[in-house]
Amino acid sequence: MVVTQENVAVNGSSRLSPQEIADILRERIRAGRLKAGDRLPTQAELAEEFGVERGTVRQALRALQEDGLLSNVSKGSPPRIAEPAPVRDEPQPTMVGLAPRLTEAFAPARVRIDAVCLTAESFMLALGEPVRHIHEGRIRPTSVDVRIMLPSREINLAFPVPVTEDDGGNSAVHDRWLAMRNAQARVLQHNLLALRATHGIDVRVSFRALPFTPPVKLYLLNG
Repeated sequence: MVVTQENVAVNGSSRLSPQEIADILRERIRAGRLKAGDRLPTQAELAEEFGVERGTVRQALRALQEDGLLSNVSKGSPPRIAEPAPVRDEPQPTMVGLAPRLTEAFAPARVRIDAVCLTAESFMLALGEPVRHIHEGRIRPTSVDVRIMLPSREINLAFPVPVTEDDGGNSAVHDRWLAMRNAQARVLQHNLLALRATHGIDVRVSFRALPFTPPVKLYLLNG
């Protein structure tokens, strides 16, 4: 098996999309950095932070508004974080199992995590819990080294596959997966690297491309 290094569109060479900015802000809300009733920064401040145009920020805020995460949305002032919606009866199984284990893994001074994922979405969401604990001062790692292995963009995925086997369907499914892979990786990297500026943590995030579709998600925590 050959695992290669691959640019998964997380090297900062291209600007964040509205969806990626919305995902970053969702994670800040979930991690408790933005609480119910807090005002968001102005569109100009968000545009400067993420290095994008205000129109991109407005699209991201519109997505958050549609999700019910923002209140008091008006042109006169920045919106506020809405009160949290009731917890769903059926939590995400991966999140329930992974988030507390990641929090335990972030307790030592030196953290090292290796992950094999299809898109890194579950991993990115589960990282919200240890990141929140860091912001609350409950855990204080000095270094975090995260290595993520994702399927190469060059392979034909074993799954997901289209219902019909025409070439157009395969291409659409592959393009959708690749967009998800890249978006989740960019958000994950952004959230982790932000700990450098906020807490002075030595953070390293690297990605490797797998020549196959991983049949399961694997996480090696401080191994």
